[in-house]
Amino acid sequence: MTVIVTVSNTAVRPGEMVGVGMFLFLPKLVLAAGAVGALLAASQYPAIAAPVPAHSRAAVPAPAPAGAMKSIYGTSSATSLGLAQRRSCSPTAKGDYVHISSTAPQTASGHGWWLRNNCTAAKATVEIVLQEYFSDGSWRSRGQGGQATVYPGGGSGNRANARAVCQTKSVTGWRSVVHVYPVGESGSGSTTTAGQDIACRVP
Repeated sequence: MTVIVTVSNTAVRPGEMVGVGMFLFLPKLVLAAGAVGALLAASQYPAIAAPVPAHSRAAVPAPAPAGAMKSIYGTSSATSLGLAQRRSCSPTAKGDYVHISSTAPQTASGHGWWLRNNCTAAKATVEIVLQEYFSDGSWRSRGQGGQATVYPGGGSGNRANARAVCQTKSVTGWRSVVHVYPVGESGSGSTTTAGQDIACRVP
């Protein structure tokens, strides 16, 4: 079947010249129209993120293997940071190894503090949470997290404390995650302490 396209009241068959150096090809027009339609349709349906797998329900607390004992956070230099990050200060977050508290009952305990680095703030809010290792390879938050607004440097009066009361004395892997936010100044810092196997388990 022959299709006639009318341009400027002039009947033209596909392939014939219109004006100077211009050709109309019906298949290209159809493809272009199809592409535009597909783009318009796609804009109405935003992409859906892939679901995040849940922790295994069969997993139980366990000692942490050697590969899981290291901190997952490395160090970064000023040149590796973006412009906005370089303009804000970079406090250093610090934390001790999770350990058994000397105060009864038997409790896993960890402390977090901060160092000023290039910040000028007098104080920072330090947050800390304890995490227990599970047999599916996950670290799960446990116990009571801690928060304190303190001066830099650490010490008993300048740190936040997190605790988790042990249900049994079975050896289990523990670590802490520390976040620091200077008061009145842009910037933040964080660290994850290396895992420790201690005689404390919270099912």
